[in-house]
Amino acid sequence: MNIKILVKYTMFLAVIVFMLFSCVDRYYGKPLYIRNNTDQPVFYWYAHWIYDRNHTNYHYPDTILPSRIPTIRAVPPNRAVDACRVSRIPNWERIFSELPAGKFSIYFFTEYPETQEKWDLIRENYDLYRIDVTYQEFVNNDYVIDFPSARSRQ
Repeated sequence: MNIKILVKYTMFLAVIVFMLFSCVDRYYGKPLYIRNNTDQPVFYWYAHWIYDRNHTNYHYPDTILPSRIPTIRAVPPNRAVDACRVSRIPNWERIFSELPAGKFSIYFFTEYPETQEKWDLIRENYDLYRIDVTYQEFVNNDYVIDFPSARSRQ
C-alpha cells in the first residue's frame, strides 16, 4: 500500500476516534442505586435518558406508562443494585433540569410482567408503586432510591 494513502487513512481514523471521545459525557458523578428493603424481589422501571427517546414523558407530573412493555429490572430481597448500567455516570443536574417538574419518577412492581397482556393490565389498573424524587432529595439520599419509601404511592 502506498505510504501517502496509509498516512491519510491513519489521520482519518485518528480524527474519527477523537470526535467520538470528545462527544462522551465527561461527568463522573455517582450512579443511581435502587435499594430493596423487603424480603421479596421487586421489579422497577424508569424512563432512561439514553434509551428512551421520549424519556421526559414518563416522569412526574406526566406519569403515564409506555404502551409497549419496557425493559424492567429486578432487585433481589434486601439488596441494592446499580440501576445505571451504562459505561458512564450521568450528569444528574442536567437530567433533572430536563424533567418537566424537576422530579425523577421510578416505577416499582411486585410481580414481573412477563407478557404484553400482563403489562396492559398493569397500565390499565396502574398496579404499581411510584416514587418521585427531586434532585435535592436524590443527592441527600446519596443517589439511592429506597423501596418501599414513605412516599411510595399506589
